[in-house]
Amino acid sequence: MIEAIVVWSVARRRLVLVLTAIAALLAAFVCTRLRFDALPDVTTNQVLVLTRAQGLTPEEVERLVTRPIELGLGGIPGMNKQRSISRYGISAITAVFADEVDPWLARQMVQERLALVGDRLPEGVEAPELGPLTGGLGEIFHFTVGSPQRTPAELLELVELRVVPLLRSVAGVVEVNTWGGERRTLDVVGQPAAMARFGVSLGELEAAVMAATGTAAGSSLADGPEQVLLRGVARPTTPWALGGALVRPAQAGAPALRLADVATLRWGATPRIGAATANGAGETVYAMVQMLRGDNALQVMQRVHERMADVRAALPEDVQVEVVYDRSKLVHATLTTVVKNLLEGGVLVIAVLFALLGSLRAGLLVALVIPLSMVFALAGMALLDIPGNLMSLGAIDFGLLVDGAVVMVEAVFCGALGASALGPERIAALTRQVARPVFFSVLVILLVYVPIVTLTGVDGKMFRPMAAAVIMALLGSLVLALTFVPAAAAMLLRSRDIPAREPLLVRAAEKLYAPTLRAATRFPAAVAVLAVAALVGGGLMFAGIGAAFVPQLDEGDLVIQTERAPNISLESAAQEATALERVLLAGIPEVRAVVSRIGSPAVATDIMGLEQADVFVELAPHAQWRPGLGRDELVAEIGALLAEKAPAEAMVFTQPIQMRFNELLGGSVTDVSLSIFGEDLHELRALAEAAAAVIERQPGAVDVRIMAPPDAALAELHPRMLDAATHGMTAREVLRVIQALRTGIVAGYTYEGSLRLPIRVRLGEPPAAALLEDVRVPAPDGALIDLEHLATIVRGPAASLVNHDDAQRRIVVGFNVRGAALGEVVEGLKTALAAEVPAPRGVRMVWGGQYESLAEARARLAWVIPAVVVAILGVLLLAFGRLRPALLIFTHVPFACVGGILALTMRALPLSLSAAIGFIALSGIAVLNGVVLLSQITTLRAEGMPAREAAIAAAHSRMRPVLMTAMVAALGFVPMMLATGTGAEVQRPLATVVVGGLVTSTLLTLLILPALYPFFAGREAEA
Repeated sequence: MIEAIVVWSVARRRLVLVLTAIAALLAAFVCTRLRFDALPDVTTNQVLVLTRAQGLTPEEVERLVTRPIELGLGGIPGMNKQRSISRYGISAITAVFADEVDPWLARQMVQERLALVGDRLPEGVEAPELGPLTGGLGEIFHFTVGSPQRTPAELLELVELRVVPLLRSVAGVVEVNTWGGERRTLDVVGQPAAMARFGVSLGELEAAVMAATGTAAGSSLADGPEQVLLRGVARPTTPWALGGALVRPAQAGAPALRLADVATLRWGATPRIGAATANGAGETVYAMVQMLRGDNALQVMQRVHERMADVRAALPEDVQVEVVYDRSKLVHATLTTVVKNLLEGGVLVIAVLFALLGSLRAGLLVALVIPLSMVFALAGMALLDIPGNLMSLGAIDFGLLVDGAVVMVEAVFCGALGASALGPERIAALTRQVARPVFFSVLVILLVYVPIVTLTGVDGKMFRPMAAAVIMALLGSLVLALTFVPAAAAMLLRSRDIPAREPLLVRAAEKLYAPTLRAATRFPAAVAVLAVAALVGGGLMFAGIGAAFVPQLDEGDLVIQTERAPNISLESAAQEATALERVLLAGIPEVRAVVSRIGSPAVATDIMGLEQADVFVELAPHAQWRPGLGRDELVAEIGALLAEKAPAEAMVFTQPIQMRFNELLGGSVTDVSLSIFGEDLHELRALAEAAAAVIERQPGAVDVRIMAPPDAALAELHPRMLDAATHGMTAREVLRVIQALRTGIVAGYTYEGSLRLPIRVRLGEPPAAALLEDVRVPAPDGALIDLEHLATIVRGPAASLVNHDDAQRRIVVGFNVRGAALGEVVEGLKTALAAEVPAPRGVRMVWGGQYESLAEARARLAWVIPAVVVAILGVLLLAFGRLRPALLIFTHVPFACVGGILALTMRALPLSLSAAIGFIALSGIAVLNGVVLLSQITTLRAEGMPAREAAIAAAHSRMRPVLMTAMVAALGFVPMMLATGTGAEVQRPLATVVVGGLVTSTLLTLLILPALYPFFAGREAEA
């Protein structure tokens, strides 16, 4: 069947070439639909539920809001997990669904459950809402809006009225979130003394505001043949306009009482939950554009860039827009690295082909397989909606794509050397002989990638696109090798294209190889001992190599997450952030810009307290750094500088995408998290502090941080109903007074253009916390009463945050790993914590983050690797029909792995998941040359040649194709192995394993296999 395809292709060569050209053009058209990004999106299928519960403490939010919603969401089909955070005034629940659940269906099911839960929530709690449908790669564009001439409120209003609508209308943009600025209110600040003098209660102020605002529809009035619309509008737009509102009409000789008589009317602002500062110049407004999950990042970014021209035109001249983070730069940088590596690898492959074939036309014929295979692979990716990124494109080796074509063309060269004529019939006969080994060799490489496609979890999302892309490229190359290559060879190659003698490089290799092969076949026992020693040495090296999950992509910029005292005010937090920015800009030459996000954004997708800040540090390109300065050294220098001049309670160094991935995957922004589960928050805190102390002593563990702030100070007021009743007040009225002291009571709305402004009723100026007892409150009976006489004031600590995982309380200790293997660090900590911080009864400790992903990946690889072994043996048995030759070729796999382990050790690289995928790929590549050589030995044995002579003859005749296939495969990965551009660190382990393994695998093919073949051939060797 396979041989028939080759013969048919040569006979119908013109038709085959035309069909190939048509297919290539169609595939190139389909490629235009391919979407691009920097990395695969490894985040899970999530739905975020946000609920505002103003005035409730974290433990009240947990009890009254979070738990009822968690119970209501329980049992939704396809939901695997729930995480939640309860903070002061807000609840955030993340429902994690199985990947196969449609995200829109997941949101619909959650929304339906929320409709049933709404009645169980306390009065005053806003209806739960869903966060935007985005993922770890969703934050694509950040910028600040500032002006020295405008107030924070004016800046925020400009952003919300002129910037946000423009950007939200961009196709692919799902949310535009903001930090900083102020939200204006029209405040009615009741004066307690005046209210007491006139006997005005807080409720009367609310009623006066409500009576002074509103609209009324009057239908229309006739105006001759036309009509005029009629309506009434009461929307006071200035404080003085509202001041005339009636509180109490004139009665018993007393004049009418208006708002201005008992209250101060002025512009105010709602209490802020976040702020932003930039480059040491003070506060600004920070905006973040989020992309719809699964959209084309480059296309969305292009549309955002185009719309930003309209945004700048819509803003006044004094307002400046400064870009903080632009994901398109990272996408372009990573794709540039991928393209550069592919092109360099392609050039090396083509150079080797020319050098070993000695024919320009033949070299171009083989090289043409590369673009044709790639265009078919890209078309397949577009049809299957697999984005092009660092992983899916970066692992394709041009050398692998031409291996089948190399064997085909080399067979023509070898068979035609010295022949007088080279016609289509001769080419068909020569290529027919190697068609079967080519098919099974490429099939082995292809099949080892199939189990990778079945991976799930984070490792599946990371490597499935890569495996799918390689499989499609290899399928294309295999079809081309069996059809296009023989047809093109019959059309293009003539006797004059075949050199009269072997090229210089081949003759030199043969001169070195011949005596070495004779020595190896003369002393097979010594060869066997050396091979076994190499395998044992490789096993020992493997036992001592460190483990890591996936090499961290260098995104080019830094994020410093700072944490300060839990009771810090927003103003103080902004001042300290500004000071930190100035220190970095003045002390680190590589820092170009520094912008800080403090607290939570307007849409609280990232729930943070005012004590927390994300500091975005824009760095200069690596080429402009000081000589000899690496990323780890720069981070250490920044950490030391900030510890000296701008210290914080805790400081964690990460990167934008890395931070978002960690947060969405495990609820922690660090690489590794230790979750401590229990019910007593104080006990959990003590255990977390003890665990953090142990972790800080572990080499390689850095940025250790308890992912929950210490207890905050709380003043809780409990109405004294009997005392309040003596002054004509109910407990509810006392609670309303407490609300009016700071946040105010929204009694109506007014409009300024399209801007909606709340009208708040407040009571006096916000008191200092220490003077709360002395606040004077007006009573309906005309008395001024100290607040402590109406309510008992209880002061004490309260939890700042309550964290849940599957409805269980937990506290998280997070840390990053630098300068050591992640697996070694965590394994060492497990032993240390078991000895020093044993978990008491009812408490359990669970490791998460990248370590959890690493453990899950190991468990999946535990069956993937055996599946690869079975696939290889199955194909070899199918190819040779006997077990002995199949086992002989299979020895290439462990021997190749020795080279991969040695290469990792020499480059001080840990055994990461990228390296593990490299070993899987290597196992298939290593078998290819063994199949080619053993097929030739089998042919010679069938002709009656003794085993030893057949092995030597086959080794000499197959030396060139073995060298060519090994060299082109290895050289295709060399640029990835040596690359230093953006994203190179992710590709480096995989390429290092393959290149190192191909060296030892080629030695096995050319020396060990011929030496040991007579033994493996058994009785048949006795000839």
